[in-house]
Amino acid sequence: MNKDPRKTKSISDCFTPELTRQFQIEMDAALKKMDMSSVKEVLEEYKIAHFQDSIDFIEALDYCFNSWKKENMGSKVYGEVTTSESRCIACEHGKGMIVYEFKYMHAAAPIPMNRVVYGWDFGILLDIRDEILFEVRVCNAFLDKDEMEKIRIV
Repeated sequence: MNKDPRKTKSISDCFTPELTRQFQIEMDAALKKMDMSSVKEVLEEYKIAHFQDSIDFIEALDYCFNSWKKENMGSKVYGEVTTSESRCIACEHGKGMIVYEFKYMHAAAPIPMNRVVYGWDFGILLDIRDEILFEVRVCNAFLDKDEMEKIRIV
């Protein structure tokens, strides 16, 4: 499928336009599972898990997947993980990304807090140039849905 990882110098060396499209589909499905092992499997499958960018991605994603959980509170995702398009407003200003949004609750929290549904979101920026993936990373500075709607109106 991919070239020998020992001979590659960057993530882009592992991709063709077709592999980039396939990676996007598989990574999207893994991210919607909110399961780190699924994300790592995709990185391994495409032989890019050993690159520093991928290691940094996993570290940042771990925060997104786990920082909302409270120990011994039965924290769980409530419903489906949804996506929307957005734009970076920080280091990659203007670049497009996908925002993953989910609701969660702490089912074992004392009543009535065990019924409160919270929301969380995080952005994934895929740096794709000429249909080739160069980098995947987490972005936490992006426009929300209302801001994106205002941009479309203008």
